[in-house]
Amino acid sequence: MRAEMGLDRPLHVQYVNYVVAIARGNLGWSYNTGTPVEEDIVRRLPASLELSIFALVIAIGLGVPLGMASAVHRNTPIDHVARLFSIGALSAPVFWTGLVSIFVFSYVLDWVPPPLGRLTPGIFSPASITGFLTIDAALAGDLNVFSAAAASLFLPSLVLGISLIAPISRMTRSAMSEALQEDYILFARATGVPEREVVLRDAFQGSIVPLLTVVGYLIGYLVAGNALVESVFAWPGIGRYAVQAILANDMAPINAILLILGITVAVANLLVDLANAAIDPRIRLGLWSK
Repeated sequence: MRAEMGLDRPLHVQYVNYVVAIARGNLGWSYNTGTPVEEDIVRRLPASLELSIFALVIAIGLGVPLGMASAVHRNTPIDHVARLFSIGALSAPVFWTGLVSIFVFSYVLDWVPPPLGRLTPGIFSPASITGFLTIDAALAGDLNVFSAAAASLFLPSLVLGISLIAPISRMTRSAMSEALQEDYILFARATGVPEREVVLRDAFQGSIVPLLTVVGYLIGYLVAGNALVESVFAWPGIGRYAVQAILANDMAPINAILLILGITVAVANLLVDLANAAIDPRIRLGLWSK
């Protein structure tokens, strides 16, 4: 086994062989599944991406308005309730939130299907175009599959999204609180600009840069943080694949997923920096001056 895995060779030879194999797209062989790691990841990646994207949309859709309301009504009951909700969402372990939500919404209220993966048994996947079941079902015009995929996706994406609300709402509150104290906001109010435009246009635009920075950080968290959610909901993504590989001491998938995580964090940070430079002229002019 050591000879088959190349562990009997010197460390520098193992490292060079590993880098060359990665450059060729060969991420190794999974002894747990019996298939190449790249095939396992390609098969499971769309499920993780669909879950992460929907969770991020939920987190932004709830966290940004929550932070804005907290900043506008600073040190009022609205602010206190919003901050309490953010602290609770941040403090609750995501696996505990997932288990409680499954018990309440699936078994007690029967609002969503049980956690059996992306589709309930007896419903077949549509032809794969994007890999996202909801989009593929919509493109195929199959409302039955679309509703089943959306129902299975709703609860895990909501649980994962709630865990991301706290940093988004807190950063939005902090950035908008600073923006609302700037001189240009005072000038806009003095000239009679409606308060709605002052908040949504002027103050919020001044808060986009730090908000984008937090979202870029959360993208890296989503790749690794959805492992618990996928394990609780039996979601066939790369997070659950990583957990199964760790439990089986299967090193090739673990190395591959860590590599993907590092690349994702680096690319996300680069895109955030480029977006900040495109949005904020101060950053863009500072880069050009250098």
